[in-house]
Amino acid sequence: MGWQAAEILLLQSVPGLSARTVLQLVQRYPAFEHFQSALAAGALRQLGLFTDSVLDQARSRARDILQRCQQLGIRIVTVADADYPHLLRHIPYPPVVLYVRGQLQSENVPVISIVGTRRCTLYGRLCAERFSEACVRAGAVVCSGLAQGIDTIAHQTALRAHGITYAVVASGLDRIQPVSAARLAEQILEYGGAVLSEYPPGTRALPAYFPQRNRIISGLARAVLVVESGIPGGALLTAHFAFDQGRDVYAIPGNITSEKSAGTNMLIRRQIATPALSPEDFLADLGLTTLAPAAPAPTFHSPAEERLYALLGSEPLHIDVLSDRAGLPVHEALAHLLELEFRGLVRQLPGKYFIRSA
Repeated sequence: MGWQAAEILLLQSVPGLSARTVLQLVQRYPAFEHFQSALAAGALRQLGLFTDSVLDQARSRARDILQRCQQLGIRIVTVADADYPHLLRHIPYPPVVLYVRGQLQSENVPVISIVGTRRCTLYGRLCAERFSEACVRAGAVVCSGLAQGIDTIAHQTALRAHGITYAVVASGLDRIQPVSAARLAEQILEYGGAVLSEYPPGTRALPAYFPQRNRIISGLARAVLVVESGIPGGALLTAHFAFDQGRDVYAIPGNITSEKSAGTNMLIRRQIATPALSPEDFLADLGLTTLAPAAPAPTFHSPAEERLYALLGSEPLHIDVLSDRAGLPVHEALAHLLELEFRGLVRQLPGKYFIRSA
């Protein structure tokens, strides 16, 4: 019959019983009944944790968790379940329990984790957007940690591209902070994605939980891409977890004078990560192909619009540079660019920088 969620939650609720020991017990005994038999026979007496009163309290705590999950629409997936994520099951010390809202895809759908610093540069933002959208076009799930910066950009870009994204959090699913992250989690669910945690409802995030969360982000994925990271950085920890788990690790090279790229450049230099030089090469390495939508040829309302559009690419250009190269006064160039932006051909970035829309 195997282990039931309530039985595993009971073990997790026993004071002094570590997550590693719970995993070992679930792996050692085919079902809870076998565990009870070993307990009755005194085989686990050395643990000294399973008194009747302790088990009664643990059973009550497990019932409370189950009830709360039912109220919140949270599904409990245990390592003993057939629908536990296949790749995650085989990492060292996988989470015994996953609390899930939303829908996990079948194991034949590739998952790619995109991570990076909370305080990203414009370069990091643009790279995260390009790679996240390309992953969606290739049919992959984009996974990240719902943190500010690169994580949020990866999630939001996947949603704009009508893709599926997973968010792994370091708190209970009812304690996601800040409010902006909680709103993004709801959007992920609306678009058919999933939000996951190994912590039960009511658990607030603590600093020690984030490294544990990172091993799940890497463990779910076929490959991990680090967009930007300083030294030290949580994204570097995710990369090291991925490396130890046998995942493909990639990093986007950055400016050697930028602190935000010191971590990614270090991963490449130490041959922990492969340089990700373009979304197409990155996905080809993984045997995936980007299915870019066929875009109609742009139409222009004036020669000035056409000149400005021709000057733009994926590298941001300032309005002063564009007006100079197009031979137009700044105010005229800006008016034309705003019209192009209104029609979805151009995108304005902070500081009056412009690029072509993807």
